[in-house]
Amino acid sequence: MLLRYYASNFQSIGHALEFSMLPSQASMDDRFQRTISTKKGEWKVLLRGGLFGPNASGKSSFMKSLAFARDYIVDGQRSGKGTGIDQFRGDMPDLDGTSLFQFTFFLEGEVYEYGFTLDSRQVHEEWLLRLEADDFHCVFSRSTDCDGTTSIEIGSDFANDGSSDRQLVDVLKASMQEEQRNQLFLYKLFDNGIGMARDIIGWFRRIQVIFPESKIRALPIKAKEAGELRSFMSDMLKRLDTGVCGISTAGDEIDFYEYAEKMKLPKELVDDIEEAGNGIVSILGKHFIFAEGAKGRTTMIQLIFNHQLNDSIVGFSMDEESEGTQRLIDLLPMLFSIGKSEAVYFVDEIDRSLHTKLSQFLLDGFVDDQSDAGSQIVFTAHDVNLIDLEKFRQDEIWFIEKDGRGESHLRPLSDFAISEGQDALKAYLCGRFGAVPLLRGV
Repeated sequence: MLLRYYASNFQSIGHALEFSMLPSQASMDDRFQRTISTKKGEWKVLLRGGLFGPNASGKSSFMKSLAFARDYIVDGQRSGKGTGIDQFRGDMPDLDGTSLFQFTFFLEGEVYEYGFTLDSRQVHEEWLLRLEADDFHCVFSRSTDCDGTTSIEIGSDFANDGSSDRQLVDVLKASMQEEQRNQLFLYKLFDNGIGMARDIIGWFRRIQVIFPESKIRALPIKAKEAGELRSFMSDMLKRLDTGVCGISTAGDEIDFYEYAEKMKLPKELVDDIEEAGNGIVSILGKHFIFAEGAKGRTTMIQLIFNHQLNDSIVGFSMDEESEGTQRLIDLLPMLFSIGKSEAVYFVDEIDRSLHTKLSQFLLDGFVDDQSDAGSQIVFTAHDVNLIDLEKFRQDEIWFIEKDGRGESHLRPLSDFAISEGQDALKAYLCGRFGAVPLLRGV
């Protein structure tokens, strides 16, 4: 589960911006949270967080920073290349031209902090810490100077001296060369089979950043569960009054690699599907469920969305559905995944093309089952009707806005005093919390 996230010097994010899924200490609201057991006692963790603000306030920059960090961690980098970072373009000398990404998260009974700094050419710092009874202890720390020389310190708690893991780590630490200054040491440990790195990279792989234009939804399903997903989505689309009365399939299973070769699919799409292993993909206006079957063979099944028109059942492809139905089809797999495995979903513009009640239905799904495997959702939205303290805690709602220098700032609603019975939406629209459009000359 995600506990905290920091980012700086990325697009409209200048100085470090902090986002937290830990409840505010002042909150007496016991709803919508889950308890985890750590080496420093039991902690409460929120299951949802929502960012609200005017257009061009930095909501998408926040999501893109997460996507950049997640991809940089899990994909690895080719030696000798740049980092591809898109930094804040204003004049901020105190940032020293470096960007920061830092995650605090809970994984298999342990709390970790992992972060790194980089510029357009190289990684400057990288660290992995693990929480113990007294404080965070260093697993490893790395620094790379401007000449490309890398120094790595391995913490005493990482592995026993003389163990095979420790011997391999010592070899890998000595092998970081100038041409690898753009690479993360964590990925190098993962790529060489170090168990802790494999688990941590696995956690980052389960982060799903979903933009309105995203084409792949990675899901914790197996081939035999593809039919369950189809039934789930069919039932949900009927309940949500979309006009879809069922989902059927077009033809038999298709071998993914044969289809990819025949349709000359882009290598990037093929790589993404191979990495995801299972999920939903949109190709040329058609929607497919894909999953790994026997012997690692990936197969696809095309989905058809059925409507009852007069006395006939008529099938529609994905691109023939309304934008609202398409958005639901994109997002419903999140609800299917709850309880099957831990995942953190970051959804940009969750309310796009959706009625308020449908957006709220999706968000309610993350708190209705308190016994799930730790799924969380962080979303951005323009629909201010979602700012409802009957449906959300104050510390689940965040406001983001830009200052006069074009720098985004983030602040939770729990920072503001709200009296019992006060209308939070009305107070927001009146500008009490900031993060509203300033209409000049109107």
